[in-house]
Amino acid sequence: MAEQLRPADVAVQLNRFYDVATKAIFRHDGTLDKLVGDQVMAFFGAPIQRENHARRAVETALEIVREVMETESETSLRVGAGISTGEAFVGNVGGTDVTDYTVLGDTVNVAARLQGEAAPGEILLAQETYREVETEFADAPRRELALKGKADSVLARVIVGNPAKRIS
Repeated sequence: MAEQLRPADVAVQLNRFYDVATKAIFRHDGTLDKLVGDQVMAFFGAPIQRENHARRAVETALEIVREVMETESETSLRVGAGISTGEAFVGNVGGTDVTDYTVLGDTVNVAARLQGEAAPGEILLAQETYREVETEFADAPRRELALKGKADSVLARVIVGNPAKRIS
């Protein structure tokens, strides 16, 4: 996209995406971690624990992908998502002058790697996340992936950001 558009037009596209994503994250009680280039990182279940945090993450991803796909044009962002559920460090990291409230751990790395593997419109779920929404996506295709930094392949389930699909 940056090759095809002026930098100011790229900023307009990114700002629209950030707006869609952050509103969806907050609507589902997620915590916005960071905006990095054309990516948004969020987590669910901290700092306030909520029930069904995996479902909230999946619903958020569906909402973001659905809304972005509905307005897709030749020069717009093509969005995919990766979601992983598990144990993570949640808290401040950094030095004496600068700290960042964030999440760290293998679960976070898996989610980031899944996002990198997701095609436009796809949401890749780690197995533990999939178990939480399996009844709504019983036939979700399996994809075995060799992810950077992982000794063993990771089994993911693929759901598509269908505009009509919502989970209960």
